[in-house]
Amino acid sequence: MNNWLKKLSVLLVAMLTSFMLIACSNTSNTTSETTKTSETAAEVTIGDVTVPVNPQKIVTFDLGAADTIRAIGFEEAIVGLPTQGLPAYLSDLSDLTSVGNMKEPDLEAIAALEPDLIIASGRTADYVAQFSEIAPTIMFEVDNTDYWTSVKGNITALASIFGEDAVAEAEKQLANLDSQIADIASANEASDKKALAMVLNEGNMAVSGPNSRFAFLYSTLGFHPTEAEIEESRHGQEISFEGISEINPDLIFVLNRTLAIGGDNSSNESLLQNELVQATKAAQNDGIVNLTSDLWYLSGGGLESTQLMIDDVKDYAK
Repeated sequence: MNNWLKKLSVLLVAMLTSFMLIACSNTSNTTSETTKTSETAAEVTIGDVTVPVNPQKIVTFDLGAADTIRAIGFEEAIVGLPTQGLPAYLSDLSDLTSVGNMKEPDLEAIAALEPDLIIASGRTADYVAQFSEIAPTIMFEVDNTDYWTSVKGNITALASIFGEDAVAEAEKQLANLDSQIADIASANEASDKKALAMVLNEGNMAVSGPNSRFAFLYSTLGFHPTEAEIEESRHGQEISFEGISEINPDLIFVLNRTLAIGGDNSSNESLLQNELVQATKAAQNDGIVNLTSDLWYLSGGGLESTQLMIDDVKDYAK
């Protein structure tokens, strides 16, 4: 009988040991799965590109993306951008590594930085394939027919790269911008003023319609365009002094491209002083608005740049 008990005891010990080994094995498997889950969470998909969460080194040609990254608290992740001719509001980033200019990237300089992420812009769209050989590359596009919706989507997507807290911060700032935009749009809805958006460039004048680089003025802030038929194009439609006089807008929003790119502005200086321009309702009622040209021409679509663009025009919504 005692021998039988001894055998039973040995059997029970063996079964218990086997159970513990199985339990340990299951714990090991669970840890492995948790690691895999964590690794999966370390990436996020933007469009069709998988990028790392919390990238430590970012090169960006999109200046609106740069100001958004700064606004949500991750400025230190930006290691390179086109530093020549940066808009004044981004001048404190000029000491970063230059990676070419707005249109012509320096691929060797980019590669030397060993970035985790590259953000292309419309001006560098032709280089996306080459960028992608260096690091994951994304590019944010804007729909001028629904400008603000597309910009908000871009900002939220960019913030998602830095985690949930960054998204929450971006949404908080977007809510503040939404409130300001609603106030301006409401004031414009009650106004009968008609606006004309104009670009000055080396002595020439061109005007643009609602679905242009000025979509923010029209589709978002609600300024009313004139009835003039304007052909939509990238650089606008050339116009004469007589053409401006005929349209006779209440507001003229002026973007000086020559100033924006640091050119010789002497050929533009007298354009708005022309007697036909000065006879318009806009000139007669302090309605000629000189936009911050480097901001509007080189940047936009970011948290900081949107606020500055609002500040440029909010006093004319009435």
